[in-house]
Amino acid sequence: MAGFTDTVDRDLDSLARAAPRKQPRSLARILSSAFLIVIMIIVSLGMILPYEWTFTSAFKPDKDIFRYAYPISWKTFWPPNPTIQNFVKVFRDWKFGRNLMNSLIAAVLQMTGTLVVSSLAAFTLTRVRWKASGFVFALIMLVALVPFEVIIVPLYVVVRTLGWTRSFLVLFVPWIASPFGIFQLRQAFIEIPKDFDEAAMIEGAKPFQIFWYVILPNAKSSLVTLALMSFLASWNSFMWPLIALQDVSKQVIQVAIATFSLPYNDPAWGAIFAGATLGTVPVLILFIALQRYYVRSAVMSGLKG
Repeated sequence: MAGFTDTVDRDLDSLARAAPRKQPRSLARILSSAFLIVIMIIVSLGMILPYEWTFTSAFKPDKDIFRYAYPISWKTFWPPNPTIQNFVKVFRDWKFGRNLMNSLIAAVLQMTGTLVVSSLAAFTLTRVRWKASGFVFALIMLVALVPFEVIIVPLYVVVRTLGWTRSFLVLFVPWIASPFGIFQLRQAFIEIPKDFDEAAMIEGAKPFQIFWYVILPNAKSSLVTLALMSFLASWNSFMWPLIALQDVSKQVIQVAIATFSLPYNDPAWGAIFAGATLGTVPVLILFIALQRYYVRSAVMSGLKG
């Protein structure tokens, strides 16, 4: 028994000596890592603090917002006399709830329309055989290169001729055919093996059934990413609603916030910050809920590239 124990101890000692020892980190590597961490903290604070100041300023009376802005102290980033009057004011006096609902309706409709049009267009470009598909895709990419400032006047003439300047249609219909969305989903659909299509056709599936039951489930991450980007683009839209929509009751939140500081009004800074906070919350919630799909799509795009 003693001999067996000695043999086991010798084997363990041999394994311990043979195992690679962890090399101590050099001072240069430690300093380099510490420097990168400090830089990341500084950059993160530079991005977070403006939002934090906006959020906390929404709970300050107007007189306190800039009183404690400088010199910087804890009162700069935390309301010494918190109040919800700014939120009461934007909903009671400025009817901000209506603007929030208008933006939500427009964003959801644009997101839905973009997903439908882009997915069908991408399916046609990747799964339907026709000679001009490459040429049509090139034209779509050329449209994506045209600046918004170039098309804004002709586009306004078109929607005015159609009588849409007092309709919700003017907020989302011009943007549902998104070149970016078609390009993104086309690239995602190309990566799906055509063996799946052939297997579905052997089972008797029609083209739309292949599109619905085969292609879309395998491109979920790209679809969610496109939905998030489309919703965000509509939610943050300012210039187009300001120019094209002539019905105040249908106006969106970005334009409504701008009216809080019109020349004939004293700037209601508390209301502006309250409106900005309310305008940020839905997008933040949506991104947090869907971020795993967005990150997965970005990672897969990088791997494919």
